[in-house]
Amino acid sequence: MQSKHYRKLQVGVIAQLFLLISWGCSDSRSFFVSEVNEVAEPEEVIDLDLEKVETDNAYSHFFAVYDSLLISCRPNSNGDIFYVTDLNNDELLGSFLKRGEGPTTYLGLNPITRIERKNGDLVTLTYESVKRELIEWNITKTLESGRDSVIRLGNYGNSNDLGLTYSGIYMISDSTYLGYTPSFYDKKVYLHPIFSVLDDRGNSPAKNFSFVREDFSIEEAAEATKSIFSGVWSLSPDNTKIVHVMNCLEQINIIDLDSCGVRSYRVDGSPDESLFKTDMKKADYQYHHVVCNDNAIYTLYHGDDWDDFSGCMWLHEYDWNGNFKKKYRLPLPIMCLWLDPSSDTLYGYYYPEDAIYRLKI
Repeated sequence: MQSKHYRKLQVGVIAQLFLLISWGCSDSRSFFVSEVNEVAEPEEVIDLDLEKVETDNAYSHFFAVYDSLLISCRPNSNGDIFYVTDLNNDELLGSFLKRGEGPTTYLGLNPITRIERKNGDLVTLTYESVKRELIEWNITKTLESGRDSVIRLGNYGNSNDLGLTYSGIYMISDSTYLGYTPSFYDKKVYLHPIFSVLDDRGNSPAKNFSFVREDFSIEEAAEATKSIFSGVWSLSPDNTKIVHVMNCLEQINIIDLDSCGVRSYRVDGSPDESLFKTDMKKADYQYHHVVCNDNAIYTLYHGDDWDDFSGCMWLHEYDWNGNFKKKYRLPLPIMCLWLDPSSDTLYGYYYPEDAIYRLKI
């Protein structure tokens, strides 16, 4: 009897120990879908030269360049939203897509994220988030006619029921789009940062995926704010890979669009996700903006206090395998980037002058 009682006690202790171990493992699980690989920071610092683009038509940090065309966006303008300039002679070629409530105007349009060639014409995707409507703007035909040339492609569905829209949308094939919803937290509900594959028929997203663990609960983080996973993203020109760079960590997340597989890379020696279990008072602002081509990822790096931010003095270059290839020091604090797909020329916006600079990589 004594032996049987001892065995029961022993089993009970083992079971309790197993639960404790399980709870301990649960508490220490990564917040991220994939294991985060550490990457070495380059020892060499490259001082980068900038060349100012001589124009009086850089109206905001929402800008795009294709060859000699500069497109400045005023998303909150009471008049025209897009302004097109010929950089060869700084001639303003026209302003287009007027804000308003009429049938040929828009309540607001999102800035351009990509310019492409389609049947020989330059076209770009924008969208009216209030109406959930996708708009293809034919820049070439607009400049030739002097009138807006647009196709209203259709409407998109949301990835949530909270009325939140996407912070960016790319066209990835005919009638298929990729959107991104940042993380959201309002003390009652928490939403992961989510990428969504959409159509233009108003349907719910065909596929949602994230670099954050699906069963992650905001209670796992001591600093319960929506900002811990905040960041910016870009899509590779061949529409096969996403790069997401994080504001709170020196970390990039690369996602394969076909398989939704995630690879995450963090700079060796930089703070890891255990930072999210602190009061975040010592958290620096890390990556700010990102652009990419088929070979390289360029991201602006601040690496200092959030309150001191007025632009980034550093540019980091990665490849699509997550290798930290080059570290550039900038002579001016740059606010955002644009990579011209016609020439792979990198541009940056300098806020104090409302000026655009070429980054001489």
